[in-house]
Amino acid sequence: MTSGPLEGVRVLELTHAWAGPYCGMMLGDMGAEVIKIESPRQEPEARGGFPYVGDESVIFMMLHRNKKSLTLDLKRPEGKRIFEDLLRRSDVLIQNFRPGVMKRLGLTYEKLKEINPALIYASLSGYGETGPKVGLPGVNMIALAESGFASTTIYDDRPPVPTGFALCDVVCSMWASHGILSAYIRRLKTGEGQQVDTSLVEAGISLMFSPVAMHFHVGKDWAARNTRTDGNAPSGFFPTADGTYVTVFASYPALWERFVGALGLQHLADDPRFKSREQRTANAAELHAIVGEIFRTRPTSHWVEILLKAGVPAAPVNDVGGMVEDEQVLARQMIVEQQHPTAGKIHVVGVPVKLSETPGGVRTVAPLLGQHTDELISELGYGEKLEALRFDGVI
Repeated sequence: MTSGPLEGVRVLELTHAWAGPYCGMMLGDMGAEVIKIESPRQEPEARGGFPYVGDESVIFMMLHRNKKSLTLDLKRPEGKRIFEDLLRRSDVLIQNFRPGVMKRLGLTYEKLKEINPALIYASLSGYGETGPKVGLPGVNMIALAESGFASTTIYDDRPPVPTGFALCDVVCSMWASHGILSAYIRRLKTGEGQQVDTSLVEAGISLMFSPVAMHFHVGKDWAARNTRTDGNAPSGFFPTADGTYVTVFASYPALWERFVGALGLQHLADDPRFKSREQRTANAAELHAIVGEIFRTRPTSHWVEILLKAGVPAAPVNDVGGMVEDEQVLARQMIVEQQHPTAGKIHVVGVPVKLSETPGGVRTVAPLLGQHTDELISELGYGEKLEALRFDGVI
C-alpha cells in the first residue's frame, strides 16, 4: 500500500475527545505522519472511552490508527524545548482544548508562529476562538442545541432526539481538515502558514442549509413545526411487516410518477392534495400516513425490490450489523480488520474517499502510550538524554 498523498507532511496532535483526534485521523489516513503528544502520566482510562477490549478503548483505537504516540510533559522547561524542536520540523498542529488552555501553556498560534512561520495551526473548540461565547464550554449536545439542529428532530410534544453519537465533533473535524488542506495549498504557493479556526456549533450550523432556507423563505422554524427536516414528500423511514424499516425518496415529479405506478397508487396522483411537489410537501403528514399503512403490509425486502425496479430510490434501514455485512460496504473496504498488540483482532471504519494514484488507507494500529517516544526524541538529537529525561518525568 502506498503512503498516501500527504506523505512527508508532519502533524502534531494535542487533542482529546473526538473532534481533534478524528481530524488527525483523516490526515493520517492520507499519509501524513501524525504524532499524538500525550502526558507521561496519562491514565489508561483517559485514552478514549467505552467500549473497551481489555484495557484498550475501541474508540481510541478507531481514532488513532496511522499515528505515533510521544509522551512529553509540556509544563516542564525541558519538555517545552523538545516540543519546540519538534515544531520546527512540523507542518501542522491540531489542538481542541477549550480556549485559554493553550495560552496558559504558552502554545498559542501567535507564539508558535515565531518559531515556525510556516506552521498551520488548527483550533477546534465549542464556539470558536472569537465572539461573546468564546469561553463557554462546548460539547456535541450543546452544539446540537445551539446550532438549531436539535430542533429539527422535535415531534409533537416529544423533546429533541439526540443523534446517538457526537455528530458535531465529526463534522467539525471534517471542516478542520478541509481548512488545514486549504491552508497547506496556500502555503505551497506563498510559504506562509496561518491559523485554522472552527467550532462544534459552526459544524452543526453547516448542516442546516435546508432549515435555514425554510426559515427565511417559508416560515419561522418550518422544519421543527412540521416535524420534517426538508421539503420532500414522500420521503422518510417507514415500518414494514417484518419489524424493520424501509426508506424511500419519491418527491421529485418523475420519481412520484414511478412511485405511484410501482405501488398501484394512481389515485393518489390524481388527488388534489398531492398533485404537485409543493402540495405533497404541504400535506406530507397525510401522504405519509397513507403510504405508511401500505408499507406495513409487506416486508422491507419486498418494497425495496419493486421500488428499485421502478427506478425509485429505496433501501432497507440497516442496523450496524446489517451495514458491516453489506456487499457494497465490503467491496469499498469501509470495514477494516486490524491486529492490535494487546487488544487482538479489532475492526475499524475504512477511508471513505478513494484516490486513484495515491490512495489513503488504514496502515497501522493505534499506538500504545509513548510507543514512539524514543524514536522521535532520538531524531531530535536527544538520544543520549533518554534515560535522564525519563527519570525526570519529562518523557
